[in-house]
Amino acid sequence: MTRLLFIRKKLKLFLVCGVLALVYISISFRILTFLKSESLLVKFERNKMEHVLWTAQHKDIHLPQTFQTGLNDIKGNKSKYSSNSSYTKNVTNLLHILPADNDILNHDTTTQFPRSVVKTARPQNEANNTDVNVARGSSRVDAPEQVHHNDSTPRAAPNETLFLTGTYFGRLGNNMFIYAAVVGLARALKRVPIFKDGYLMSNILQISHVNRNIDTSKWLVEKQIKYATFEQNLTTLPKTNVSIYGALQSWKYFENVQDEIRREFTLNLTLQKERDAVLAAYRSRLQNHVLVGVHVRRGDLLEEVYVRWGYGVANKSFFANAFHKMRSLLPGQNITFLVSSDDMPWCKNNLDDPSVQLLSNGSTEYHFAILSGCDHVILTGGTFGWWIAWLVNGITIYYEDFVRKGSNLYKGFSEEDYYPSGWIGLKN
Repeated sequence: MTRLLFIRKKLKLFLVCGVLALVYISISFRILTFLKSESLLVKFERNKMEHVLWTAQHKDIHLPQTFQTGLNDIKGNKSKYSSNSSYTKNVTNLLHILPADNDILNHDTTTQFPRSVVKTARPQNEANNTDVNVARGSSRVDAPEQVHHNDSTPRAAPNETLFLTGTYFGRLGNNMFIYAAVVGLARALKRVPIFKDGYLMSNILQISHVNRNIDTSKWLVEKQIKYATFEQNLTTLPKTNVSIYGALQSWKYFENVQDEIRREFTLNLTLQKERDAVLAAYRSRLQNHVLVGVHVRRGDLLEEVYVRWGYGVANKSFFANAFHKMRSLLPGQNITFLVSSDDMPWCKNNLDDPSVQLLSNGSTEYHFAILSGCDHVILTGGTFGWWIAWLVNGITIYYEDFVRKGSNLYKGFSEEDYYPSGWIGLKN
């Protein structure tokens, strides 16, 4: 009997140890998964931090205290971040310009936008509640401190010149959207567009609305809510100098000044000469030769954090479809597809069409210049390729699922506001 009791105790102890071991393994797996997810988020933040730091240090804008604390942590090389921290939430909002602000403010200045652009504005919470509270993962993201109008807002004296500016962030294509939109809005509102500098555009384009001596630190800040949607509330502004804070990724903001934007976005003379020499060499090879610029965006978009956020990447079948479609629209033409990408090895292995030519290694400026001098464009997505296509102004074929429907990224995205009418969307 005593031996039987001893065996029972041993069995109970064994079972308890087994359960504890399973619990330990489960918890360890969850911790490792969490840490992996956090490391991806940290990598994402660090990849973009150069732009955040530049904005904070060189632009006259006010940042929330939590954001400033985060910047100080970066400067101090601190490595502990949390996806739930106020700092990370504010970084995300600065990068994507999707604050949870549903106020539609009524101002007293009328616009002169084309009839095809201006629509009756609806409060964001009536149109779609999910547009107001944009989420990262499963939790709501707090927006940076909001700017509210009150009686203390400085007003311009009668006949005083009013200015309009914006805040740069991101890379070249993002900068170009902000610049073009500010010029378009300023012209419609009879204001003067002005920027303290050209940032990434300065070494490529012949932009002119720059004044390094202007002080925008006390200007009223108006925020865009959805990064790639034409927002009616930005077409009416208070009678004071204004700085617009947003990505402004819609052609409708500058539809009224297309000729001016094309002049502003003329390549500098050095790049023009280099581009013309390269393209002339290609064109001389065949009769009835048509050059189609192809921009393939992959790179960082393959990382898990971007996939979860809502970015899509075109595969081999998309290019087969796009090449076939382009040929059907250009019968009897000898076509060369000039390819630029952040993943040239993939292009070499997958774009095996005999008419494909991979551009040689070169700077961002070089590839932008070459592709923007082509006759037509195929792009997978991204603002870099978007601007190449807009400047070419020929046939444009784009990857339709670059922004995945139903994703967090899609909440701020309007296809009709982002893609000009006439552009052709294709899927994989």
